[in-house]
Amino acid sequence: MAFIIAVGSAAFTAPKKSHLTGTHVFEFNPALAYTVANVSNSSNWEYVGETPAQLICNGMKKACRIAVTDEYVDVPSDPAELSGVTITAALSSTGKAAVTSITDQPDNGFFNQP
Repeated sequence: MAFIIAVGSAAFTAPKKSHLTGTHVFEFNPALAYTVANVSNSSNWEYVGETPAQLICNGMKKACRIAVTDEYVDVPSDPAELSGVTITAALSSTGKAAVTSITDQPDNGFFNQP
């Protein structure tokens, strides 16, 4: 039983990144509902800055931020939009969508919030 609980909770935690190279940080638009469709839609993520200046969220209950490499933004020198990235989400225990995977991990990373 403990194993099942551990696996279930791990599905909604941000994986530890040993070599995250994504520096462009995007945040899910909190004005939108935290549905799987909204969180999975890359146009619902807004550029907020670069790492390490931008704080990274730490939790598992709803989508927060993603960090991507140059290949996944419109203009690497002045990013405004995500480009070519796939974001997968699932409902967490609170009924709000959390990110479960992103294209090109572990170079790109995702971070959910409590």
